[in-house]
Amino acid sequence: MEGFRILLIEDDPVVRNLEAQTLARWGYEVFAPEAFRDVLSEFAAASPHLVVLDVDLPSLDGFEWCSRIRAVSKVPILFLTALSSSRDQIRALATGADDWLSKPFDGDLFAARVRALFRRAYSWAEDRPRVLARSGLVFDVERRVASRDGSSVELGKNEARILETLLSRDGRVVGRMDLMDVLWTEDVFVDDNTLTVNVTRLRKRLAEIGADALVETSKGEGYRIR
Repeated sequence: MEGFRILLIEDDPVVRNLEAQTLARWGYEVFAPEAFRDVLSEFAAASPHLVVLDVDLPSLDGFEWCSRIRAVSKVPILFLTALSSSRDQIRALATGADDWLSKPFDGDLFAARVRALFRRAYSWAEDRPRVLARSGLVFDVERRVASRDGSSVELGKNEARILETLLSRDGRVVGRMDLMDVLWTEDVFVDDNTLTVNVTRLRKRLAEIGADALVETSKGEGYRIR
């Protein structure tokens, strides 16, 4: 998800910095203006893939800006605000918001909500090839079956996601944060240790067909298929 742009509309500088730091850790490009008189112009300048919007803003409130953004774009909009009543949430959805999170917020939950909105709004999977190959290793994405030299092994869900991501990069290193993001779902939190465990499992499965050495570690960065 690196390269996706997020526009933060938050007038509290402390909260704004916290939100920006949380999103930046996951590779997002963050735009966080400090003026809020013309949010629509900020939106046009940033051309974001997602908007995070507070309600209590100077001049017009977040509900009004949400309505104006929705009038010109289908971009996902997440309200992140101190308000928590069902009435406010209903109003947000009525003006075009896609999701709602109340302050104070948990950073991991915030990142998970953003990721879920991206997944729903942008269809990355539609154009992915169904069979990937490199260095004699062939991977059937649909069946989750890896083959080499006439031998095959079926992978688990997480192992398959990691292998698919590595093979799709044509030998380039895939960062650990990127791989954690691949494994992270709305219901399952993935940390650095979880990723290491899953890569170890992938290598063990590939060892059954003599392909474990193809998964190389790039120290301090991530992994690649050589």
